[in-house]
Amino acid sequence: PSLTVPNAATEMVSIGGSASDYSTRSFFGRLNYAYKQRYLFEANLRYDGSSRFDKSNRFGVFPSFSGAWRISEEAFMDGSRSWLDNLKLRASWGKLGNNSVGNYAYQATYNSVNYSLGGTAVSALAANSIANSLLQWESTAITNIGLDMLMLHNRLTVELDAYHKLTDGILYQPSIYLTMGVKTAPYKNIAEVKNRGIETTIGWSDRKGAVDYFIKGNLAYNKNEVSKYKGTYETGWVVGENGEKTYKTNIGDVSTGSATRVVEGKTMNEYYLLKPYSGNGSHFNADGSVNIAGGPKDGMIRTEEDMSWLTAMVAAGYNFYPNQTINKSKIWYGDYIYADSNGDGIYGNSYDSNFMGSSSLPKFNFGLQMGASYKNIDVSMNWAGAADFDLLWGPVVGYNSTGTRIGYGLMKDVAYNHYFYDPANPNDERTNLYAKYPRLTCNESSSQNAQQSSLFLYSGDYLKLKNLTVGYTLPSVIAKRVLTQSIRLYFSGENLFTITSFPGQDPELGASPGYTSIKQISFGANITF
Repeated sequence: PSLTVPNAATEMVSIGGSASDYSTRSFFGRLNYAYKQRYLFEANLRYDGSSRFDKSNRFGVFPSFSGAWRISEEAFMDGSRSWLDNLKLRASWGKLGNNSVGNYAYQATYNSVNYSLGGTAVSALAANSIANSLLQWESTAITNIGLDMLMLHNRLTVELDAYHKLTDGILYQPSIYLTMGVKTAPYKNIAEVKNRGIETTIGWSDRKGAVDYFIKGNLAYNKNEVSKYKGTYETGWVVGENGEKTYKTNIGDVSTGSATRVVEGKTMNEYYLLKPYSGNGSHFNADGSVNIAGGPKDGMIRTEEDMSWLTAMVAAGYNFYPNQTINKSKIWYGDYIYADSNGDGIYGNSYDSNFMGSSSLPKFNFGLQMGASYKNIDVSMNWAGAADFDLLWGPVVGYNSTGTRIGYGLMKDVAYNHYFYDPANPNDERTNLYAKYPRLTCNESSSQNAQQSSLFLYSGDYLKLKNLTVGYTLPSVIAKRVLTQSIRLYFSGENLFTITSFPGQDPELGASPGYTSIKQISFGANITF
């Protein structure tokens, strides 16, 4: 009955189980002080311990302080009583801890393995993770300054906040070199992320005749930056001792990710993508030589002149990744080519990816709530939106990809607006040289057009009507006849429509297709007995 780990038994053939230990201990204290309801102060102190850290780093101290000054209660504000109902200045600073790692992240752990001894497979133990006894609490410190105003006999409300959020010692498991074998990297307090922003809410409520109404809007701006990680990102040409130029980048050493990357000095998970080639369309110089900058303006090989230019570029020694060769199964009419960002003569390889200056994190979030009532009728609505962010959508087969697969349909825009040109039959009625989307291909994964590039980076800005409610309260005479105090009939709509240029499913949910926000229309009654 005391056996808690069944697979520790020596003669069992088919049984399994596991056990783990985890414990926390916390102490908490709070102090409040108020003087004449004019000066307010609060202090908190947390002392948290976690078994997930070594004994030398097990406990962390996390204090917080806040204070407020009700300026409107001061004697020198007596002259503003007629229009200023409340004016309060707020300030706070606080720190919280995070211990979201495995129960034994600071220790070297072992796992059962098989190895050969005398030609026979033998069970043994081998280390499968690297210890880090220096692991400690991740901490987030937030500084906030705010102002609350209530004016014009409680009709106008204004709230302003400015904040600085610093998350330090972020618990992260960085990649390690393959020379370390099968061991997993230790967690480390390796990163630091800053968030700075402002938030404001402004509201107005009033009564005009028999109409009561209100309107409230909120706007938040946030700037995110990875201020510390694995080192400074450096890239560029290096001249060797013999004068030979070599292009070098440390992107693999100082960042993690692929199409989105975490790197110092950039937004968290900033997009890192290829860009389509952008030429001036002149194709050749006056002397007949190929013009490097004369290719297709939007990067797609659309015309025979574009193909002649591409052929001449390849003949001149330039390479166009990923498919390189010019033929129907590689690079052909209706395919995109990518920019040579580093100028090494190879277009669209890994050295040509660029930081896009944006991520999937909105810089602006906003909302608007409105409502009104007239006699027995009431109406309210709630809008929400976000702006200044991008979504990397695709290429996804069956959605916005021109790569095809048996059993999958095509998105309507792709089906009706994809490139088509047959050089053997230029007058084919299906010809569409200036289509929005590239040609259809059968090789979905190796398509020239399936690269992670800015071609699939869309603005995620949106404004959504989250709720619209219209209600009617029956006259009390009618309600009493059916033995009730009141009856309110209503119509309510959720997620009725979204204003956005994003061609995917729902920008609020992100780029990946999935279960969308439910559009719901309902009718009901609120009955009070």
